Amino acid sequence: MKINFFLYYLSIILSISGLILCPYAIFNTMVSLKYETENQNDCISLVNGQNLCYTIKFFQITLIFSLILLFMLLKFRKKILEFKIKKDN
Repeated sequence: MKINFFLYYLSIILSISGLILCPYAIFNTMVSLKYETENQNDCISLVNGQNLCYTIKFFQITLIFSLILLFMLLKFRKKILEFKIKKDN
C-alpha cells in the first residue's frame, strides 16, 4: 500500500519539476540558438554541432507531457489511491 502512495507522489514531484525546469531549458537553448549560430534560420550550433531546434522541440514536448501528467494525476487521485477493502462473508 505504501508503494502506491510513494509512486503517486514521486510522479507528482517529477511532473512539477518538469514544469519548472523545462521553460528554463527552452529559454537557455534559445539563447544558445541566438549566439551559437550565424543566421537566425540555422539550427546547428557552431560550438558543439548540436541541433538546437530539436532540443527546443524536445523540451516543449516534455513540458506539455508534464502538464498533462500532473493534471491527470490530480484529477484521478482518488481512483489511483483507492484501496478496496474486501469484506469476508
